[in-house]
Amino acid sequence: MTVTSGRSDKTSVLNSLEHAHAGLREHSELIIHIATGRASSKTDLASLTGLSRTTVSKRLDALTRRGLLSTHLGDSTGGRPAMEIGVNPAAGVVAAVDIGLAHCRVGVLDLGVRLLDARYVDIAPDAGPEAAMEGILAALAELLTALDLQWSDVRAVCVGVPGQVDAKKGTPIRPVTLPGWEGFRPQDAFSRVCEAPVLVDNDANLMALGEYRARSEAVQHMLFVKFGSALGCGIISNGTIHRGADGIAGEIAHVRLRGTDYGDLLCSGCGNSGCLRAVVNGAAIATRLAAEGLPVKTKNDVIRLAQQGDPLALRAVREAGERLGEVLAIMVCFLNPELIVIGGAFAVLQDDLLAGVRSVVYERALAQSTRGIRIETTTLSADLGLLGGGHLAVEHALSPAGLGTWF
Repeated sequence: MTVTSGRSDKTSVLNSLEHAHAGLREHSELIIHIATGRASSKTDLASLTGLSRTTVSKRLDALTRRGLLSTHLGDSTGGRPAMEIGVNPAAGVVAAVDIGLAHCRVGVLDLGVRLLDARYVDIAPDAGPEAAMEGILAALAELLTALDLQWSDVRAVCVGVPGQVDAKKGTPIRPVTLPGWEGFRPQDAFSRVCEAPVLVDNDANLMALGEYRARSEAVQHMLFVKFGSALGCGIISNGTIHRGADGIAGEIAHVRLRGTDYGDLLCSGCGNSGCLRAVVNGAAIATRLAAEGLPVKTKNDVIRLAQQGDPLALRAVREAGERLGEVLAIMVCFLNPELIVIGGAFAVLQDDLLAGVRSVVYERALAQSTRGIRIETTTLSADLGLLGGGHLAVEHALSPAGLGTWF
């Protein structure tokens, strides 16, 4: 009679689990390459992953049986059309929410990160998180119904919020622009309607990811600056979002400006004085121009006057660009990015805004760090935050953990 020891049984179980996890990693890597458009054939996948064609074929067969992939004939180049692989549109969707100081936009995307539909949601910033989430959930439910989908089709959700986010807990930290959101968990609100995992991130991070993924050229190190009602910065390093130890990386709004001109300006976000945020944001610029006699109350008034060629408004925009350039010059020396992209409401004033930013960055940053850098405004739509959130949600849904739950 053969006796199997408990140690052998344990080793066998651990080996099986390790083998299963390795298989999920390979499944995940393959389908994410397909979902993000980096690969559409077995040859592409074998080249990108280093897996053998046999292993690629086995993993793709498993994903196809699970209903995650579909195949179709590609365009012919004169011979027999190649078989191309894509994510099955019926496999599910993700939801993205972009909450800003002056707007809230929600959208539904497929697993190829294509925006299927989106809409604005009217929420008052001071109404509190529960009221805001009620409107957000209702709008998403309407989008799903219009697309003939249900909450059970949602595989993951990503919520972007302005300001700092606790990377470990997924909750806002001291969100001055969103009263009552301190420590609030959007996950709990979504749990009432679906079982999908809910991610929470800084809105500038998501805009940075959306910008990065939408670009065709190879860029590994990029800064994305959101300049509108508020100010934020997302950092892409080695192709991924850099959040830092606690999720606070990129908070350029609280870097203190040099000199004494702004030393008495109190920052409502942190309580210090002279912060970039106290000088460079839509409300601060509007306040200064109103003091000079211009009929402005909001950032939209500033932008309108600048577009009409008002000299005071144009000067204010250029000066804001210069102050922003002071902080970005430090970031350029520290991070050495290849590209800086400015988005947000003020991006439409690209000529005057970029003139201010570039003049200071090129003057103050090291020549070696600016030799190949490009500084430009985004050419993408208002849905940049939704696209970034969609990418993050899809990658989570198709991660080894996500696929493990799915399988």
